[in-house]
Amino acid sequence: MAFVHGGNVYEVAERMGISPEAVLDFSASINPLGPPPHLLDQFNKYFNRLQHYPDIHNRSLIAAIAGFHGKSTQQIVAGNGSTELIHALPRALQVRRALIVLPTFSEYQRAFASQGVEMVKIFAAAESSFQPTVEQLAHACEEFQPDAVLLTHPGSPSGATLPSAVRSWLAQEGGKGRFHLIIDEVFADFCEEESLKGLLEVLDQLVIIRSMTKFYGVPGLRLGYLMTSESIAKQVSGQLPPWSINTYAQIAGAYCLEQHRYRAESLAFMERERKDFSAALQRLDGCRVYPSKANYVLVELDSSLPTAAHLQTDLLQTDRILIRDCSSFEGMGERHVRFAIRLPHENKRLLEAFGRWLAANRSG
Repeated sequence: MAFVHGGNVYEVAERMGISPEAVLDFSASINPLGPPPHLLDQFNKYFNRLQHYPDIHNRSLIAAIAGFHGKSTQQIVAGNGSTELIHALPRALQVRRALIVLPTFSEYQRAFASQGVEMVKIFAAAESSFQPTVEQLAHACEEFQPDAVLLTHPGSPSGATLPSAVRSWLAQEGGKGRFHLIIDEVFADFCEEESLKGLLEVLDQLVIIRSMTKFYGVPGLRLGYLMTSESIAKQVSGQLPPWSINTYAQIAGAYCLEQHRYRAESLAFMERERKDFSAALQRLDGCRVYPSKANYVLVELDSSLPTAAHLQTDLLQTDRILIRDCSSFEGMGERHVRFAIRLPHENKRLLEAFGRWLAANRSG
């Protein structure tokens, strides 16, 4: 089985002849604690609003996002998932040449290529946890002269944040106005202190893309947003269809951002589980574990073992566990897999299944 995106539980279940609930999904990196408490109560409370169109301007949602980040409402654009915003950016920014750092979310290349954008690619190396170096960026910008530069922070699928030297270079070069700087921060809720949103005050051409579905456990609602300058926000808004965010998504987004206790508990949980999960993986013989600040861990299988695709198929067949084969990320090898971090008993189940697979394949 080959999947371009994670979280394909419906397709997997159909192929296997089982229910989606029977699949333990480690391929989509979603907060395992689930949505904030009492979100369902909010839906029940405002059920009658479904007889009206959603607020076409997303006012309560945007006010909540702006308040959370300490930005102006004029700097925020909400969308039907971050993917809708990604597809709107090339048109809004009138991008003709873009520099993209790989590996990253495949929709960036699809969105930009579908609109005729000429693209040059930087392939970040394993030695730098699949994040670029200043030398790579500087050389590519000098040679290619892009109107947009796309990076991911923390990296997907690596989970590594941008090095401090790269951040300094971006702040310096981004201020010269030669290109738009697009930073994917859809997993930055798990390390908010690392966010580059502070640069919005000094970089007029900076766009930061965020997602509410990862941290708040509501991918089914499709809700994302971006933060940028007021002028770019207006341009992007003009590219979006009306009523693209449904009423329940608007309600959920505003409610989630008010749940400070849930946020603190989620961060504490993830910090603890990521540490324990990574340590347990490192004790297994046959794989390399990359450091991460997100809610997932990237693992590289030894060259003596079968590929990531084999591991994905085997775990599905033996344990009904779905993992992410990262060979679909351009710039990744066929031996990289990504494990989402889930609840402790679920992580234990994966570790046991993965350990058995490693032992069986080491022995031939």
